[in-house]
Amino acid sequence: MSAAFSVKRTPTSAPFWEGLERGELTMQRCAACGTWVFYPRRRCSSCLSDRLGWHAVEPVGTIHTVTVTHRPTAPIFAGELPQVIAIVELADGVRVTTNIVGDDPSSLRIGQRVIAVFDRSASGEVLLRFRPDPSIAS
Repeated sequence: MSAAFSVKRTPTSAPFWEGLERGELTMQRCAACGTWVFYPRRRCSSCLSDRLGWHAVEPVGTIHTVTVTHRPTAPIFAGELPQVIAIVELADGVRVTTNIVGDDPSSLRIGQRVIAVFDRSASGEVLLRFRPDPSIAS
């Protein structure tokens, strides 16, 4: 990353960011209905239960949808154009909004397997990004 980045942690989102710092991807799952929840919330987006727990998930998935922007979505990304924004469906079924890094954007495909990258900024914050899985030939 080209600029300093600061995450505004809340009591609700702190376990997600702490997991990234450890190189671990954690997501909330509702104990009442089993729904995976992302972005971190205080209540289940499906049944509104407050019985959400944090669980480690496999940091691999597939590209569900992808788009390329030539304008930064935030000032810290100004030096990272074009920016590839994607929804990645993790192996456990939860979908996350993220960035795809490390490949020519024109080579990315829906359904392509990707793996997590725990990207540490100059200020020490960690962002979740994904890159194409190098073990899978395109």
